[in-house]
Amino acid sequence: MRCCQLISLAIWILPVFCGAQPLSRSALPDAFSPDQLIWERKLGTHQYSFPSVRNGYVYIGVDDRGLEHPVVRPTGGGLVMCLKEATGDLVWQLAVPRYMEGVVAPFHFNHWKCGISSTPAFDETSLFIVGSRGDVMCLDQLGQTNGNDGPFQAEAQYMGIPEGANYTLTSRDGDIIWTYNLIKELGVVPHDVCGSSPLLHGNHLYVCTSNGQDDKHETIANPEAPSLIVLDKNTGKLLATDGGLFGERLYHGNWSSPALATFKGRDTILFSGGDGIMYAFEPIAGNSTSDSVQDLKIIWQYDCNPADYRMKDGVPIPYSKWNRKRTDGPSELIASPAVYKNRVYVAIGQSPVHGKGRGVLSCIDGVSGQKIWENRDVNRTLATVEIHDGLCYVPDITGRLHCIDAETGESVWTYDLDDLAWSCSAKVIGDRVYVGTVNKRWFYVFKTGRETKLLHRSKLSGAAITPTVQNGVLYLATQKNLFALRPSH
Repeated sequence: MRCCQLISLAIWILPVFCGAQPLSRSALPDAFSPDQLIWERKLGTHQYSFPSVRNGYVYIGVDDRGLEHPVVRPTGGGLVMCLKEATGDLVWQLAVPRYMEGVVAPFHFNHWKCGISSTPAFDETSLFIVGSRGDVMCLDQLGQTNGNDGPFQAEAQYMGIPEGANYTLTSRDGDIIWTYNLIKELGVVPHDVCGSSPLLHGNHLYVCTSNGQDDKHETIANPEAPSLIVLDKNTGKLLATDGGLFGERLYHGNWSSPALATFKGRDTILFSGGDGIMYAFEPIAGNSTSDSVQDLKIIWQYDCNPADYRMKDGVPIPYSKWNRKRTDGPSELIASPAVYKNRVYVAIGQSPVHGKGRGVLSCIDGVSGQKIWENRDVNRTLATVEIHDGLCYVPDITGRLHCIDAETGESVWTYDLDDLAWSCSAKVIGDRVYVGTVNKRWFYVFKTGRETKLLHRSKLSGAAITPTVQNGVLYLATQKNLFALRPSH
């Protein structure tokens, strides 16, 4: 995962809060016509999350290189932004300072300064997000616009505002309800980045901790720390963990986001393991009042690495590393699972720094956890499978977009994207497939279906993050900009 104080408050407020930031030259990709553009906004420099829309507001986590605040300075940390859905104007922001201890052994954390690589979950009034300091945060969706709510009152201190700054929180600042520090409370040693999004199920918040290797990439720094936990959404109290399931089994780290599925009326928490295994967990009881921390119960587990990826002639095949790259061997799961017709689809992958290598896309029975089919044409990937009209679309690290039959696992077509692809999953919107690449920053538009039909290729100002459509608006985030667009038909 890759990652001068302003003279007066008035100078800060005027350009930032009195309208969307004007850009002298639009960064809109030419795959879209100017009349499709509703608004665009400059973000940071290399963020990796995509936006969510709720109650007239757009929320996104980014890095803090674009932070403008009268007293808070960029530190290489993160930033939660709340924008007006209609205009893209900034409503409030919460600066999350860099965890500087993350560069001290045994940590190898936030070296890439990726900011907040998490997309929030929501209830009626709050949002829940994994911060760039190794903490889970519950924030007021309205920020400080309705006052400083909740038991947490130290937002100024949290943002790193000096005591002598003589600054009072304004309606333009974020409002923290509670935080849960994974590092202090559980001894988690996040590796590279806290790169997952929380899942809300009833009153319970499921969170991946990003626990992983030490700074030397030799051992799991704290194998006793959990990779998956459950918090009370109202208080942040710890309710359950994976019970030490992963430990030394982790290859590198755990960055996948948990997902919810229902199979034959049974709610199931799906979690892509950093050991290359897909897990299905029983949700914890909705009326649990116990003070003891529960262990999550496994419904089934499926090893997404074929046996010949793990062993050769009875000897374990080494895992690829940044300084000892190899194309064979096992991989972890980084992608979140996709669910379609009671089946679970997920592909193995590794950090792009580890290079290309053999991968596999697995299709698993969601009820039994048994293998239905596998496709080994897919190289390592970080992408979540997109499924539409019986076809799976998934790019791999080598830069190939695969179209695979969701029923049989047979490859339908493959397209060379002329670049590495790992920052963007494929996304189907209407009858089009959107996908982007990293280094050359290509953005492709294909026609859905069994025939390969490229409609457009354009170059972006920054690598594309997975597009999303919400309330009839297409949101395309890149590492530098956010576009709100009217989808073409």
